[in-house]
Amino acid sequence: MSAVRPPWNMSGFCVMVFYLVSTKRMSSFVPGPLEVAQVLPGVTLGGLYAASYQSGDFGAVNELSAFPALARYRNKKGFYVPCSMVESRQGFSGHRGAWGLKNQKASFQWSQEQSRYVLKVNCDGVEILELHLSTRRIALPLRISFPFIYVRGNGVVSYRADYAAKVYLSTSTVVVPEGSPFRTYGLKYKLITTLWESARIVIHPPESEQVVIPRGVSEGVFRVGQDPLEPCRGVR
Repeated sequence: MSAVRPPWNMSGFCVMVFYLVSTKRMSSFVPGPLEVAQVLPGVTLGGLYAASYQSGDFGAVNELSAFPALARYRNKKGFYVPCSMVESRQGFSGHRGAWGLKNQKASFQWSQEQSRYVLKVNCDGVEILELHLSTRRIALPLRISFPFIYVRGNGVVSYRADYAAKVYLSTSTVVVPEGSPFRTYGLKYKLITTLWESARIVIHPPESEQVVIPRGVSEGVFRVGQDPLEPCRGVR
């Protein structure tokens, strides 16, 4: 990992499912230095991200993460990402910490039949998520940049990811089992599902600003100071 210098490049496909989420609910998960940003009165924007990177700076990697809220810190704004679950053919340790996120090893089962995709994710014996997706025929070429923000140690970290892909509007069924830590976020009111094919992704170097954060402040699935190997056994 030390030999791989930012920006980091990856390619493959990914799925983004966006939800409208209660601002009040998310206020209990977003760490104190950050504030939940509203997109409508009482509502923020959250979602799920699942990807299969076939090539890039980290080789073949599967990734699943939740971004349960849009958050801000002073003049910075981005999707709040508490964790990332990964499966790497080159070994989990090689992918850990690339852009500062806590990563948890998980197993991914992707299947595809024509325009239909199915993903099942399991982490340490816990079923995390099952996703069924059907794409529409028309794809639009799109270039867009997504900002992200999170808390690690005593720092507020932000970074930007640039995407260039063929984007399909899709329909999806998302099953978050009772024991999954993702269930805590209450992602119920789906806004839109998109499939990003032939995606080229550039992740820019993270920027960190030191702040004072008490231990035990909620980070959603994680908590500050918690053993990073515990997240799947955290919230039930």
